[in-house]
Amino acid sequence: MSDEDAAVASEENSAVADQEEPVEALTLEQRQDELKKSRWNVFLWLGIAVLMFSFALFPMPFSADYDNFTNSAEKDIGLVWGPSFPGEDLFDASMHLEVTATSPPPESGSLIEAYALKVDNCQQNLGEFTVIAKNGTDHAYQHQVMDKTPITGQEYTFEFSLDPGQYCVIVQYIDANGDINSNPSNDLAVKGRVWSSQTIGGLFGILCLSLSAFAFIGAQKHGAHIKKILEDGDESTETKVLASVSSARIAAGPSGPPGAGPSGTPPSAGPSGPPPADEPSSSEPAPVATDAVYEPAENGYFFKKLPDGTYDQTVYVQNADGTYAPHQG
Repeated sequence: MSDEDAAVASEENSAVADQEEPVEALTLEQRQDELKKSRWNVFLWLGIAVLMFSFALFPMPFSADYDNFTNSAEKDIGLVWGPSFPGEDLFDASMHLEVTATSPPPESGSLIEAYALKVDNCQQNLGEFTVIAKNGTDHAYQHQVMDKTPITGQEYTFEFSLDPGQYCVIVQYIDANGDINSNPSNDLAVKGRVWSSQTIGGLFGILCLSLSAFAFIGAQKHGAHIKKILEDGDESTETKVLASVSSARIAAGPSGPPGAGPSGTPPSAGPSGPPPADEPSSSEPAPVATDAVYEPAENGYFFKKLPDGTYDQTVYVQNADGTYAPHQG
């Protein structure tokens, strides 16, 4: 590696070191506060996620009755909203129509058809839009036909996927030729449900659930730090800083070389010969008395002096053989 490459690498390392932020040392109380906040965030985001999922799964209901004048059941379901784009896609709002054949036509070959038309005014003539729906060229105008002959009291379900907008729903009987069956005895009932909020509510629910997971991970980290602090002892931040500074100084070693030794020679030479033989060595310990001493008193009596310097309270007499015995009074 050349000198230029080494200089560039050194500059890059310096820049990285400057960009690194110092790690903040938190006390036990601060860690406990952060743990409490993280736990509250877990429950907060989890609760919001539950609300969002409930909002997404809750449909907007509606119903429509059969009209003998129009020979159909029509309903302005209002605004269907959502983030969907024009055309069929994953973000379309779902709509289910549950049609009950209360009194179907007696003619054979009769069927039930349903329309979902994206129009602003349901009171206008919708004939041209039904033609577009039957052609199936535009997702904004949809048409479905039940391929079973309706049975009295039987319930039939139609499922649509709608783009955002204002919609009208039409349900009616048709004959074998596809024309409207206008039998005056015809009757049916429609109940519908639209999940306009399933996409938005689901996306926000997933987002809140992710935030709750991140908060849970943070709470686990704070809990691990608190456990470590409690195991190592409740040491203050100031003590840790002083200990780290002392360790750094010890690791760095002395700041300079040691000072110079003495510059001169020893003052004098040692003794030229051994000490005289008659002189006692100063290192020998003084003799210690280990036996009691009998000191004479008046009238031929003796007192016994113990090795520790105290006297025995018994009076002694000296026998003919030189031994001492307690005086018998």
